[in-house]
Amino acid sequence: MNFEGKTGKKVHGSELKRGQQVRVRIGDKDLGIGIVDELTAHGGDAVWIFFPGTAPRRLPIDNGSTEFTVLESESRFG
Repeated sequence: MNFEGKTGKKVHGSELKRGQQVRVRIGDKDLGIGIVDELTAHGGDAVWIFFPGTAPRRLPIDNGSTEFTVLESESRFG
C-alpha cells in the first residue's frame, strides 16, 4: 500500500511500537492516521493512539475487526 509517499505494512496490534505512524481501520470505518503513544501496561491488550485534532484513543489490539497499517518511508520496506 502507498499513502502519500509512504508504504504500509499491516501488523497485529501487539507489534506496534511507540512513535510509529499508523493508519487504523475498524471494519468499514477508517479512523485515519495517528501516532502510537503506548501499549497498555496490564497485559498489552490495548494501544493508545493520537489522531490529529482529537483526544488520544484507546483501541483494543485483539479485536478481529481492527486493522493496523504501519506507515514508513518507502525505502524502509525495500
